[in-house]
Amino acid sequence: MHCYKVQTKDQLSLHVQQWNEIEKAKGTLCIIHGLGEHQNRYAHVAQFYSDNGFKVYSYDQRGHGKSEGKRGHTPSLNYSLDDLERVIKSVSYQNLFLYGHSFGGNVLVNFLLRKNPTYVRGAVLSSAWLKLSIKPRPIELYIAKIMHKLMPSFTQNNKLKSVDLSNELHISKEYEEDPLTHDQISLRLFLEFYPAGEWALKNADKLSIKTLMFHGADDLIICKSGTEKFAQNNTHFIESKIFEDTKHEPHNDIKQADVFEYTLAWLEKIISTEPSHSNLK
Repeated sequence: MHCYKVQTKDQLSLHVQQWNEIEKAKGTLCIIHGLGEHQNRYAHVAQFYSDNGFKVYSYDQRGHGKSEGKRGHTPSLNYSLDDLERVIKSVSYQNLFLYGHSFGGNVLVNFLLRKNPTYVRGAVLSSAWLKLSIKPRPIELYIAKIMHKLMPSFTQNNKLKSVDLSNELHISKEYEEDPLTHDQISLRLFLEFYPAGEWALKNADKLSIKTLMFHGADDLIICKSGTEKFAQNNTHFIESKIFEDTKHEPHNDIKQADVFEYTLAWLEKIISTEPSHSNLK
């Protein structure tokens, strides 16, 4: 594994990892983790795709893991999109695929829609934060907006329950004991990404990059209907699947092997059937 730093436009250091080095890789996968976690929770995901011929990269988003920044905070959606773009510019790739989970899926889908990166071969959206399972009440949003004007970087508990991550009980225990996970979310991050998820849903038809979306049927954190609606609004570029007996983290649940194999088959199908468009760096 090779670790290095990427500097953000506001001079923070992002911790980036290249998990392997494959001379003749099928493709390259860059993983974007979710809220409150970090890239090392995807070590087994990286290992699976490494074993199947992919060069794998990942990074800790600002305010997460070993990257700098206030825990659970971002100055804006645009800062997070710029962070991702800077990480991509630092990697060596051919047949580049981006893989975003939950909050990372929100970052990724907005990156695809707003930046339209033609160098990306395809995208994978895992339980993407498009629609929360429990919608905030109007009074809660009103109070958050008032407080945001006074203290935009104020953080509070994100109310995520580790038992809702997976049916595998050891996942919850490991999450709770992990020194690099946290339970914070800032007012700015929430008020940037909550509407960004809704905006993405309304603009799904504008996505022009082949995308695979999957979601757990029993997800109590992010509503599966967001994935279903987004996919239904763009059947030309999007393929989707709902995994039964699966909670928020399909890659960490009892259907993990099925999720891995399904995703691998999709990636290989894109590589073999879709024309490559100057996707070499």
